[in-house]
Amino acid sequence: MKALIMAGGKGGRLGYVEKPLIIIKNKFLIDLILDEVKKSEVEDFYIAVSPYTPETKRYLEKGYKDKIIETPGNGFIEDINYCFKFFDDPFLVIPSDIYGLTYKIINKIISSFSNEYEALTVLNYNKPIGLNIVSPKDGYQKEKILNIYEDIVNLNTPEDLKKVGGKIWKRCPGEFWREKR
Repeated sequence: MKALIMAGGKGGRLGYVEKPLIIIKNKFLIDLILDEVKKSEVEDFYIAVSPYTPETKRYLEKGYKDKIIETPGNGFIEDINYCFKFFDDPFLVIPSDIYGLTYKIINKIISSFSNEYEALTVLNYNKPIGLNIVSPKDGYQKEKILNIYEDIVNLNTPEDLKKVGGKIWKRCPGEFWREKR
């Protein structure tokens, strides 16, 4: 199964920051996610950026230029729909603003999907976290719900950021993000 990492959000609830470039344990969040995706059973992946994440795009171009999809930045669902044309089969959607995602969780999600459904929505402790498997087609998709119980934090507020010891990249001295690749 292929994956689409969504890295184009506005980051409004955190003061309009590029959440993929949040720093946790001296690494960008996007790198933490990519590390786990590469260790997982995901066959291939793309990274969706938008006009709202120019620094993320610039950072990723150094190592993943052929994996970047530039979306219009019209919203999470709208940008997933925009990316349908890059996929022929169901694919895993991974938001780039969750901390704690591991390759084992990714593999569990992939193994929970079957062809009797067209979509899989993942809940963590009964709450949606943006992890989904979707089919690249318009209209209704027969859906299965998978509830997991993992230490995943969706980074939407300053309190969430504090929970995981994260820092916003703009506040780092120098041009930290340019030095990391």
